Amino acid sequence: MMDAMLKNKSRILLLAFALSLPMIITDEYWIRILNVFYTYAVVALSINLIVGFCGQLDMGRSAFMGLGAYCSAILSVKLGVPFALAFVLSGVFAGVTGAVLGFLCRKSTFDYLTLVTIGFNVICQVLFLNWIPVTGGVMGISRVPPPDFFGFTFDTNTRFYYLALAFLVCSYAVIRRITKSKMGRAFEAIRDDSVAAEYAGINVQYYKILNFTVGSVFTGLAGSLSVHYSQYASPFNFTLDESIYQLQMAILGGLGSLPGSLVGTFILVVFPEMSRAFYEYRLLFVGILMVVMMLYFPNGLLGNAGVGERLIGVRCRVAIRRQLKAGERNGRQ
Repeated sequence: MMDAMLKNKSRILLLAFALSLPMIITDEYWIRILNVFYTYAVVALSINLIVGFCGQLDMGRSAFMGLGAYCSAILSVKLGVPFALAFVLSGVFAGVTGAVLGFLCRKSTFDYLTLVTIGFNVICQVLFLNWIPVTGGVMGISRVPPPDFFGFTFDTNTRFYYLALAFLVCSYAVIRRITKSKMGRAFEAIRDDSVAAEYAGINVQYYKILNFTVGSVFTGLAGSLSVHYSQYASPFNFTLDESIYQLQMAILGGLGSLPGSLVGTFILVVFPEMSRAFYEYRLLFVGILMVVMMLYFPNGLLGNAGVGERLIGVRCRVAIRRQLKAGERNGRQ
């Protein structure tokens, strides 16, 4: 009970701090970086739901982000659909596409699913580049209107900040609820041993498709929000390299850990911006960091047996040793 109360208080304090950041930070550049961080954090959460909780190695998340972005941009610019409806439809479109791909890959094993998602990402990128009448080709789609709800336009960095923060909080709450539900336990059972899960009565193929669909919905929504923020849809923003970059966020923070997704995204999105000299060597830094993590902490910073759990274990061992030494001293006296 006390642990739950402490966790709730820490979440409230963290949310209050996030709400007050625009009042503390006056530089528009850093507000913009935080807006990108909040959007990418949702993508990292969706990746963690697919990879960390269900064990499906997906290396094509950027494609689903692009599907959501282009769907929303086309609806808004070419058809004049309001942002709220375009936002919802982009999530539905990405989710349906994820369901179809998940259905086709429902019997695929870990390695083959990776190859399929890589191929799907390449197909989508080629589609974005060459379907010129719809996607605009290499020129993309410009003049995408900023987000607008009931006449209130989020046309500044500060205004969009609160929209992106609300989107992240809602997405985190929903995904956390899913992971704590019967559905989430089924995902984890499939991740740990799909054969044993099937013998336990879990419909493995159904839950794999469901997992892929739910993750794709959140990725599509993040793509929609990002394209309305940048007001430009470019095919070069949804490449295979981008998918690997997004996957690194979830792996670095910790597979199977939702807070880890936020930490990993912060490290890869915000941290390199703190120094221009450091930014130039960010790829080298990320490469070294990923190698070290895979060698010593394969489940990430906050994943199972990650840095957080090991630090807790060290503290517990130190406390036990102190108690033993105190008991020995009392026995001698």
